[in-house]
Amino acid sequence: MLSSSYVHKILGDKCGVTGYAKLLLTVSGGMDSMVMLDVMLDAGYYCEAAHCNFNLRGEESDGDALLVKKECEKRGVVLHVKSFDTKEYSAKNGISIEMAARELRYAWFHELLVQRGLDHMVTAHHGDDAIETFFLNLARGTGIKGLSGMRFVNGKVVRPFLNLSRKDVEEYAGKMNIEYRHDSSNDEVRYLRNKVRHEILPRFKEMNPSFFSTMTDNLKRLAEVEELLEAEVERFRESSVVEEHGKVLIPISRLEEHPQKSAVLYELLRPYGFSSGSIDDIINSLSGIPGKQFFSHTHRLIRDRFNLILFEIRETSDDEVYIDSDTEELERPVHLKFRTFRKPDDHRFSTDPLVAQFDADTVDFPLVLRRWRQGDSFRPLGMTGFKKLSDFFVDLKLSIADKEEVWILQSGDDIMWIVGMRIDDRFKITGRTKKILEIKLADS
Repeated sequence: MLSSSYVHKILGDKCGVTGYAKLLLTVSGGMDSMVMLDVMLDAGYYCEAAHCNFNLRGEESDGDALLVKKECEKRGVVLHVKSFDTKEYSAKNGISIEMAARELRYAWFHELLVQRGLDHMVTAHHGDDAIETFFLNLARGTGIKGLSGMRFVNGKVVRPFLNLSRKDVEEYAGKMNIEYRHDSSNDEVRYLRNKVRHEILPRFKEMNPSFFSTMTDNLKRLAEVEELLEAEVERFRESSVVEEHGKVLIPISRLEEHPQKSAVLYELLRPYGFSSGSIDDIINSLSGIPGKQFFSHTHRLIRDRFNLILFEIRETSDDEVYIDSDTEELERPVHLKFRTFRKPDDHRFSTDPLVAQFDADTVDFPLVLRRWRQGDSFRPLGMTGFKKLSDFFVDLKLSIADKEEVWILQSGDDIMWIVGMRIDDRFKITGRTKKILEIKLADS
């Protein structure tokens, strides 16, 4: 079944690769990749090869590199080789050796595509690899995307062998006398993939002699289900989800109405690092008290009164910024513009919440710009009594996320402006005002 004509057809029909494409072949020296090198060259494509030495198997790794070099020289193929300190990268980033090797090689492969002006990266993943990945993801926990298996195309990566079994590749290697190296680490069941390959899948094959074709059909159906789910999630996103000012707002009422709310929410939050276990907790919180928070490594989600509010975790600072009287513009942490002018006889008070005007003679410099704190209070414009900021925020129905974005401008010991919201009555312009200090909250 495997031949140059078969691969040419798959690349054209399934991968969108033309006969004029320039390809980067990822060649480890193992059977699958050495077969791929032979059949791709036989099909007439322009190919360059990339080989990674992860320095994990000593002389074995060096032997792999020598074989790939010898074969590429014999076939006139440009070869790129790179050596990695995989163990150091794994320890530094707190990830497994397998994941470290994957991150290192794919980052380098993508660099090569750009540097060499190549169109696609070709890997030798076949159908058995896709089935193993299904069981790996099933064991780790995943959404429908993780169960639907590998794709013929994933960005710049193409996999023309996905309809083939490991047996098909072995038969081609034997027929064409392909020289390859055996990776002894593939026999070690301490690696999860090898445990699946050597201990779990053989049991399924005992129960079902047609296990490969059965699983291939299952993966195709799951891929179609994934497409349906993606379409539904996109419909929900377009009709209900709002993105503004760096936040994502998911309306709780619309989510609760959806008959597959868990699946939809998982797909919405999966790109932000939330696990399936987190999704269950979030769903259970929808009928609870507002304010509950959930975290991934990169994002925070707050269950507010009406929305789930998602935003990136950023390092916050309580540092105070001092502003002198000659300051005309402050760019960070808030973009403010300052000007002082004599009050005109026909002065009209600003109604723009982003523009605050004060009686300049009531203001003491330097001003202090800071985050609000529990216990802060001020006298809102038009009132004679003081109000705690926490109560003021409740009146405005601010979410936890919104409150954390609030900045305070302070004169002496007194709050003069809740930036972008309300000034303090003690600093207002009156009939006795001679000079006006105007502060504008500018667009970032």
